[in-house]
Amino acid sequence: MNLLHIIETETLFIFALLFPILVQVIVLYAVSRGLWSFTGRYFGRSMWVLLALIGVPVHELSHAVAFLLTGAGVQKIVLFAPRGLPEYDGATGVVVPARRPSAFSRLVASIAPFFGCSLAAWLVLRLLLPASVFVPISFPTAGSGISLRVLLDVLVAYLEGMLGAFARLQWSDWRTYLTLYLVASLGMGAAPSREDFRRFFPALIGLFVLLLPVFALLQLFADPARIFSRLQSLLSGVLIPIGSALSYATVFALLVLLALVVLAIPRVLFGRR
Repeated sequence: MNLLHIIETETLFIFALLFPILVQVIVLYAVSRGLWSFTGRYFGRSMWVLLALIGVPVHELSHAVAFLLTGAGVQKIVLFAPRGLPEYDGATGVVVPARRPSAFSRLVASIAPFFGCSLAAWLVLRLLLPASVFVPISFPTAGSGISLRVLLDVLVAYLEGMLGAFARLQWSDWRTYLTLYLVASLGMGAAPSREDFRRFFPALIGLFVLLLPVFALLQLFADPARIFSRLQSLLSGVLIPIGSALSYATVFALLVLLALVVLAIPRVLFGRR
């Protein structure tokens, strides 16, 4: 047993479990950031506030719950400040822990909005969309490792899931439009902020180091492939709902962005005259 082999096993283990979610987070982050920037540039603060009205408070509440559950507590919370908070670099919401958070606490807090907004989006989808429209989306399993074929299968399943979600929408039903707004806003809130990114990676590295002894024990006393299979089965009940909510959130946020792009065309053309 050597350190490099343990690190390789842990890396493949975590990556194989989380690759579908990672793909969705990256795409959702790009779409949501594009939506935020485009809205602010072409439609002003009022439209941006309307789109962020649901997602930002849920984002901040998720941070607060994470700090409370991990023992850091909450000293101050601002759920939504439309004009921004100058003392916090213009942030539209903030959660200040009562005590210095540990690396684990920072990690949990940085990813908490991802789970909190996904859960809220899942509930909205279940409550407002008919069962024939909202179909949970699953991804291929990665076995005990990663291969190019597995990665391509995940990407294809992701695209097929998004296209299927779009094709099933019923545009004659008012609930579709309410769901579109709510889930798009929650999708914007689910995407990590720049501050979350800054906190996430150092905390993730720290957690990775802390887990090395666990994977060393797996190498000595257990079969990593069997443990991976069991853990994958255990987490599927959580990852499938999250993945489904993220796919729908991405579709809905993208639809809102495309609609705003179409509405902005006359503004751009008029501005050029």
